[in-house]
Amino acid sequence: MTKAYRTVQADEVIGTFPAERRARIKARATELIAEELGLQELRKSKQVTQEQVAERLGGKQVYVSRLEKRRDMKLSTLRDYVKAIGGDLQLIVTFPEGSVRLRAGASSGRRSAVKKRTAATSGVGRSGK
Repeated sequence: MTKAYRTVQADEVIGTFPAERRARIKARATELIAEELGLQELRKSKQVTQEQVAERLGGKQVYVSRLEKRRDMKLSTLRDYVKAIGGDLQLIVTFPEGSVRLRAGASSGRRSAVKKRTAATSGVGRSGK
């Protein structure tokens, strides 16, 4: 004979937690959701329409719709899209010994500084290695 279990709603369980723990759970859930936004959700979260993005990019709404469905695109295209919704695109390169933040469309001086920093952290270019 199997035991019958009652279904319990998540809100019911979480409601029994102290306020501090509920706040931590909510903050972490918000972080996780933010990490997984697609372009369309990102645009909507900024309350910008496809028509507004198209106008800012100098194109048509249908192209913005297609862009939001793409899985692969040029960084310059992504940078322009993000700028059109009010953001600034930044890239983070992670190595076992640390991270380096790259700016999309960085100037040549910035890139050489990044190369130097990466070389310094990886041991490349050090004498005797």
